[in-house]
Amino acid sequence: MPESSTFRLRGLGASAGIAIGEAFVVSARHKRFPRLLLPADRVEGEVERLDGAIVAARAEIAAIRKEAAPRLGEDHLYILDAGLMLLSDEMLIGEARGRIRRSRYNAEWAVMDAAEHFSHVFDGMDDAYFRDRRADVLQAGERILRHLTDSPFDPAKEDFGGPGIIVAYDLTPADTVALARERVLGILTDIGGRTSHTAIMAEALGLPAVLGAGEATRQISSGDRLILDGRAGLVMVNPGEEELAAYESDRQDWIRLRRQARSEAAAPAATEDGVRITISANLEYAEEVESLQDFGVEEVGLYRSEHLYFNRRDLPDEEEHYALYRRLAETPGLRSAIVRTLDLGSDRETPLLGLGGGEEPNPALGLRALRLSLRRRDLFKRQLRAILRASAHGGLHLMFPMVSGVEEAREARALLDECREELRAEGKPFSARLQQGVMIETPAAAICADLLCREADFLGVGSNDLVQYTLAVDRGNEQVAHLYEPLHPAVLRLLHGLARTAGEAGVPIHVCGEMASDPAAALALLGLGFRSLSMTLSKVADVKRAVRGATMENLESLAAALLKCESAESARAVLEEARKGIGEKSLRARPAV
Repeated sequence: MPESSTFRLRGLGASAGIAIGEAFVVSARHKRFPRLLLPADRVEGEVERLDGAIVAARAEIAAIRKEAAPRLGEDHLYILDAGLMLLSDEMLIGEARGRIRRSRYNAEWAVMDAAEHFSHVFDGMDDAYFRDRRADVLQAGERILRHLTDSPFDPAKEDFGGPGIIVAYDLTPADTVALARERVLGILTDIGGRTSHTAIMAEALGLPAVLGAGEATRQISSGDRLILDGRAGLVMVNPGEEELAAYESDRQDWIRLRRQARSEAAAPAATEDGVRITISANLEYAEEVESLQDFGVEEVGLYRSEHLYFNRRDLPDEEEHYALYRRLAETPGLRSAIVRTLDLGSDRETPLLGLGGGEEPNPALGLRALRLSLRRRDLFKRQLRAILRASAHGGLHLMFPMVSGVEEAREARALLDECREELRAEGKPFSARLQQGVMIETPAAAICADLLCREADFLGVGSNDLVQYTLAVDRGNEQVAHLYEPLHPAVLRLLHGLARTAGEAGVPIHVCGEMASDPAAALALLGLGFRSLSMTLSKVADVKRAVRGATMENLESLAAALLKCESAESARAVLEEARKGIGEKSLRARPAV
């Protein structure tokens, strides 16, 4: 690629911010290893070689964790702990050992084949969060392979020679932390998603990141000048002087606004005319609650419990559920937390759940979430009992996912009442104040919201699935992902109707999907009638800042204009225009692309 060549790449904006600097290409695709058949007398020696590599890999991550602790704090170290757990996980490690012992394969092939097998399991899942877990499995295998062979990339041994932007096929969270010790300005990868652990770690370290850019490692050479915009998911390669100057000015504005937003994050969210907005957090791990007070967040609007079921061969028992939820309930300063009951599906761990029957042709419309829980009542009651018991230690509530009608809501509530009676008979305490809610994620639930309000104490809108099912668009399918549009008139009308219906029924309602995490979309939601938003912690400061710069009169006018739009394109134009007068500079249109 000639140095003067100028072009652009697009990926996913995984960690906001702007980086300007030279590219440092550190890795290409993962190395492939040949499959070798070992003599029978070498099999156990090969298993020992594998075990030695695992020990070395664990020691490497442990050393990185120790060094990173002062910078990250305990609230993000759980991601490195997850990497350590995978290096002890019998599902992955046991499978690799089995390939060596059963088939007499060399350790390199066994690790690579086992990691790819389980990554395919995750890759077939409907939810983007779980699809991104495939990267964790592949990265664990890659780290073991580094210690079995000469690695093509070891960040601890790289000499970057100066500040630059790392360009890699993929990075593990531990690699990201190790790279941050150097003068790294930003990260660009060929693969990866917004919910990957690498994205979370990059954001925690304050490194702008664009992931999933396709062929970046093949199209960019070390020494190329890059502008990396982690907000827009845009990378400009060898830009002109005018573009450099414009982005440098934008970068300085971004840094100033971020510092100001963080300094104000702990303050409550209220519009200029005094309307108080409830901002709560979406959490994946109990460890994340340690960061809530830093952002002035006193409530958890969505706590995902599915991680209990992954990277293991057995099913969690009631005590394991209870210990996790009790830890959440006892968090200092936490006023309330909503645990979403299991949102698993037929494409997620079917062998572990023992359902059988093979793969479903369309798992997104199949046996998943509450439908699956009602099928496996033994597992469902295990979780319900644990949540009830943990509620005795704090303001814990629960929410049923993927409810499509009153029959399911009543059936789930009957099981909850059954669990209450069992605990009373056993003399085990629980809170009488525990509330149960339902998630509105399908058009059926949205249209029947008035009926569901009679069955639930509150409603939670899962905007990600609501958009997907309303528009019949699989957002993980690259062929149709461009049709996934939260500003589609049908979506806006459903949301407006939901807010109005819940308000008339006097039932609390909050939005806990990605729309709530986007400052501009959040303002639209407020105008549509919502007063409670739940989001990723990293987005709290920006959303609060946007709220404080708006008035309800402006927001309601914005919503009225959006509801008149005939297409998502026209709605985007209305929102872009509104950004100029509502909220902060951080909400204004990004540089032209």
